[in-house]
Amino acid sequence: MQRFFEKIRLRLPALALLALTVLFWSLYDRYEPAGPVLLASPSLADGEGVRGDVAESGGRFTLRVPRGGKTARVNFPLPAATNYATLRACGRVKVDGVVVGKYPWSCARLLLAQYDARNRWIPGEHQLLSEHGTSGWIADCDEFEMQTNAARATLILIQAGKEGTAEFDRIGVRPVRIRPSFPWWRAAFAVAWLWMAVLYFPRCRLDRRRLRHLILLNAIAILFGVLMPADWIKDSSEWAKDGWARHVAAKREAAGKKAVAASKKVAAPTARKKTSSPRKKPKPGNGDTRQMDLFNEMVEDAHSLGHFVLFASLCLLVYLSAALERQRPSYFVKVAADVLLFAAITESLQFLTPDRTPGIGDLRIDIRGMAVALLLFLALLPLLRLSVRWRERRRIGSE
Repeated sequence: MQRFFEKIRLRLPALALLALTVLFWSLYDRYEPAGPVLLASPSLADGEGVRGDVAESGGRFTLRVPRGGKTARVNFPLPAATNYATLRACGRVKVDGVVVGKYPWSCARLLLAQYDARNRWIPGEHQLLSEHGTSGWIADCDEFEMQTNAARATLILIQAGKEGTAEFDRIGVRPVRIRPSFPWWRAAFAVAWLWMAVLYFPRCRLDRRRLRHLILLNAIAILFGVLMPADWIKDSSEWAKDGWARHVAAKREAAGKKAVAASKKVAAPTARKKTSSPRKKPKPGNGDTRQMDLFNEMVEDAHSLGHFVLFASLCLLVYLSAALERQRPSYFVKVAADVLLFAAITESLQFLTPDRTPGIGDLRIDIRGMAVALLLFLALLPLLRLSVRWRERRRIGSE
């Protein structure tokens, strides 16, 4: 028991700083108001472009889509939105039986859309809430950067699913800016965590472990991933999607040229062939569209996959290192607790980034990766033990 409390005491500084980080940044708002409220608890009379079954009562909007019915939608223009660099949008949504349509975004959504001088939609971050199925009230607030070529902005409530009901309320938009104190607080916590890393480097024996180089590279990759700016993630996703779109277009063009060349080689049809009914040509682009949708979904899921793979590999490497060091079985429980603590710490470090925030969903994915790593390690453990015994016998035989 004394040994157990000694292990807890060694981890108290990291646990204390983790608790302080989560508590402080959960209460601290890095943004401050930058102007008057642009939209607060609107009524249906404030909206425009109302389509479908839209009703409002006491600031709560209900958008219904019957089976086979049309999309329900209402827009709220944001006057003077282009006078500010950043807008904060807030709202809640509750869905009941919302069925996703043809595309993943065909569901209940709350958007902040921007348009240029020609009234064309400007691509970029615009989604605040997106839900389907049946769930209780889900609230969110997010900040949106105004594009330089934006001529106007609109908050959109939409139910684009095949059927179902979506309710929205507590809707509001106001301009914000970063507080002057935010960089200083971020620097203070960054220094504290750097000091903590220096303190725990020898405590975790990262300089003496059997697989220390691979473990350190894996940990650095995790830190790079969680601290990567959101703009980099977005740009890399768009680059991958654009590259695949160009590849599909080039493949389609090459297939078209090949079909034209093949048709020129075909001899003139005989009279018998003329009487036969012509074959129906398949609709072009259907397979390409499915490929594009599938690839885009894979790109969107790459973030979750990265969390899963990196923490699974880190946990597996630490387990393998402990097995090669001939540690006791109780040591593996401590390893799992330490990797879980590292996952919580790395997720909390996203509080220090200007455009990313931690989420409990990522932590769940990390735990799943660790569980898979444990199962894989248990499967490999007999082979690992045989390898260790064979090396020992070979060493003894050589002596």
